Amino acid sequence: MDDSVERPKPLRFKEPVIDVAFNPKNSLVASSLITGHVFVHRYAMDGNERVLRQRTHRKSCRSVCFSGDGSLLYSASKDKAWVAVDVESGGEMMRMDGAHESPLNLIHYVNEQIVATGDEAGGVKLWDVRKNKPAFSYTEHVDYISDMVFNEPKRHLLTTSGDGCLSVYDVRKAKPFHVSANQDDELLSVALMRGGSKVVVGETAGVLGIFSYGQFDDVSDRFPGHPQSIDALCKLTEDLCVTGSSDGLLRIVQLFPHRLVGVAGDHHALPVEKIVLSHDQEWLASCSHDHSVHFWDIGYIFNGSDNECNDDVSDNDSEDHTIDIRQDAGSADAAGNNGSDVQEIAIRISKEVSQDNCTETDIDIDGCSDASEMKRRDTLGDDDAPVGSDAGESSSEVNIDDDDDSDDSDAEEKDNEEPKVSDGIVHEKHSAVSIQTKPVLLPADEKDADQDGSDGRGSSDDDSDDDDGGGEGSKRKKRKLSKREKQKAKRKARKAMAAPSEATPGNSKKTKKAKAFFSGL
Repeated sequence: MDDSVERPKPLRFKEPVIDVAFNPKNSLVASSLITGHVFVHRYAMDGNERVLRQRTHRKSCRSVCFSGDGSLLYSASKDKAWVAVDVESGGEMMRMDGAHESPLNLIHYVNEQIVATGDEAGGVKLWDVRKNKPAFSYTEHVDYISDMVFNEPKRHLLTTSGDGCLSVYDVRKAKPFHVSANQDDELLSVALMRGGSKVVVGETAGVLGIFSYGQFDDVSDRFPGHPQSIDALCKLTEDLCVTGSSDGLLRIVQLFPHRLVGVAGDHHALPVEKIVLSHDQEWLASCSHDHSVHFWDIGYIFNGSDNECNDDVSDNDSEDHTIDIRQDAGSADAAGNNGSDVQEIAIRISKEVSQDNCTETDIDIDGCSDASEMKRRDTLGDDDAPVGSDAGESSSEVNIDDDDDSDDSDAEEKDNEEPKVSDGIVHEKHSAVSIQTKPVLLPADEKDADQDGSDGRGSSDDDSDDDDGGGEGSKRKKRKLSKREKQKAKRKARKAMAAPSEATPGNSKKTKKAKAFFSGL
């Protein structure tokens, strides 16, 4: 806002101004007063000229609007009537007394045949001006109608209300198209933005609520920041609008991305009742409780000289993001982090993440094998005694010792050593390198049978006493024993046969069992 810019002088009145409207075809502006009067002025840089002064209502005139060709001026009043006046002659062309059961709050020109009105109880009516009667009546709102806007391509009338809802009416149908969910705040103003794809509403809390067109259940975006209620909205471009707040400021706001661009006018802490844009897009007109209508220069938004407003905002945003990224990359180089260092850090982080995400049953040759090996060593110890060894276990009948006989069979035993199983992981040893293989999951019965028959802790009493001549127990034992266990059993049997005994040679129980066991092999 620049006070040095020349603009039309304000229109001064003795009573408060409630509404203001620009003529869509020429430099005329209409004002409605609390006394029921309507005024029409021709505004200019060298002075303003009054064209019409007429008291059309017995009570306060709350809303005015021009027809599409600018020849008629419509007004709505607290006296429940709306009136159409000829602008040139001042003659009353149409009057509809008792139009609503409640006092009227708003009148909006839709097209040549339809005028919409809203009252302070939430009622909305569409009037056929050719027949002087309402075409449709809607009662979805339960509180005053605050604002209206018409979407001409879709033939939809959108209304906001003090009950916190946005309603969409198809002017060709008797039922509403859609009613939004309650926004838990009064909706005071409405505007269509971005080619009609977005509906922006002003709320009492100072928030701009944004609906995506066709998705009217709830807002898709919100833009807070106004210190007080947003009583008026005026569209400038598809991305820029002007808001009128209760703090008296007219703010230029950009949407997508959302940001405050600047201040267009100031009513010095008095609430802004209405903001409108002139037909030539040079001026804004606003009214407040200061008994006047003010004009504000807005042509720089549309003229080429300062038309970089929108582009600058978007370009600055993109440049900011680019600068941030480049600064991050540059700071790494400045700190001495070369490309290889950054790559090493990335590899280390990826390995740490991989180890954290791996479980003990994962098969991973990169990051998880080391972690799993450490867990296995913590569980089994550094010796890694295989399952089936003699560590911590003994048998009363057959005790396999590896103290003697460190011959060539030891190397063969290492090659034939059975894989170790711990925590569901099968480990094999090859050249002192521990490799994880795919875990073998057995059913419960097979697992029990495998543990009973394949371990190298020697046979039990039941197996050895079953049959001295190598019966079913011996066959099962022969079928389950590995090559390593057979060799150990042979060595143990030879020791038992060669060892001296106090009993009769060849007749001791231990010797008999050893012979029977050896013959079964």
